[in-house]
Amino acid sequence: MKLLTQLTLDVHKSFKRFESAHFILFADERRDGILVPHALDALEKSYEAIGAELGYYSKEKVRVEIAPDATSFNAISTLSLRDIEETGAVGICKFNKLMIISPRALSFGYRWVDSLSHEYLHYAIVGLSNNQAPIWLHEGMARFYETRWRKAAAAKAAHEDYLTPANQTLLVQALEKNQFVGFKKMEPSLIHLDTPEQVQLAYAEAASAVDFINQSKGRSGIRDLLSTLKDNATPEAIEKVYGMSFDAFETKWKGFLKTKGLKPIEGSRVRRLKVRKDQKEDDDVVELREIQSVIARNRTHLADQLLSKSRPVAALNEYRRALQASPQSPVILNKLGRVMVDQNRADEALPLLKKALDIEPDGVNTYIQLGRAYHAAKNFKEARGVLEEAQQINPFHPLIYRLLGDIYNALGEAEKARQAKATLEKLAGSN
Repeated sequence: MKLLTQLTLDVHKSFKRFESAHFILFADERRDGILVPHALDALEKSYEAIGAELGYYSKEKVRVEIAPDATSFNAISTLSLRDIEETGAVGICKFNKLMIISPRALSFGYRWVDSLSHEYLHYAIVGLSNNQAPIWLHEGMARFYETRWRKAAAAKAAHEDYLTPANQTLLVQALEKNQFVGFKKMEPSLIHLDTPEQVQLAYAEAASAVDFINQSKGRSGIRDLLSTLKDNATPEAIEKVYGMSFDAFETKWKGFLKTKGLKPIEGSRVRRLKVRKDQKEDDDVVELREIQSVIARNRTHLADQLLSKSRPVAALNEYRRALQASPQSPVILNKLGRVMVDQNRADEALPLLKKALDIEPDGVNTYIQLGRAYHAAKNFKEARGVLEEAQQINPFHPLIYRLLGDIYNALGEAEKARQAKATLEKLAGSN
């Protein structure tokens, strides 16, 4: 603890304090200052949304820290590089505070705003259950409710957004083979599971169990369970609230899963996060590793080389050949769409880019290319929507703000246009 305390103090030397109504945020202003307004806005929305859902409103301001890099994140959170890249652990609720790693530290970023909400949910669950909730309930609730801060998600009647294409595919496979991670194996933490696939399957199992509770008992079911857990072990709490044994609860949950009619999403897979060792690291190299087909990977690399030599027509042909070898690759779909937008063929690019998002809904480059396509077609409202989504994944990409500045002006939102220009200038100054 003495070493951990010293490491934390060392990291905090570069932090600046920011506050909102219910949160105190610490971040490196020089490197991560552009995150602050988005982070505090999402946290306050989470405070209200989660409060309405679970009846929890923190009486004290909650401390939040954004680590600028993997070394700092390890120092303040105890999570390692392996935890980030192998299990996707980009945030944690520990030591009575919330901690995440800056999306700038990862190639292509990650859903960092949802992660803040996710960790606040853990904080709320600790308060509601007196820290007696099992890991499956903790992680299931955090995954199930983490997007409620978004207006669009909150408006949905069914909250299927908790299942990514990869999650859904893993659940289908688990049902077919009857090979689940199981609630007991999730203890004491999902980061101890062996593979990223096991981690994501565990999230999917746990979140779908929360979905089952909600659909069978309504909002009060989760609240009653958390309250009962204060004085009872999990099996007893399940029996008191639901009138059945824990084994019967698991059986009924699996039956519920079977009735959902889940289908595998072709081309979806669990992506490993990649910590940037160098800010100048070539993103094309990182993306190439994502392409599983060797033939498709080689053809994509050739197309990249042709594009770098100002031969877009030849590059387009090679990307098409690569897509024939790997038709469900979000990377190739995105690259092909980008070249089409460059050639003023946005209408042809749109279906390719939308298909890429169906397979990989967290692909920041796809949102940016969609933004370019909609901008070229002067569909400014659609362009704004996808580019603001890109901000929730990698807000350090300058093109987002170049486009948004023009789009906000076109929509008559002068103040937002000014803010986009100011952010772009900050990014230029930090490089």
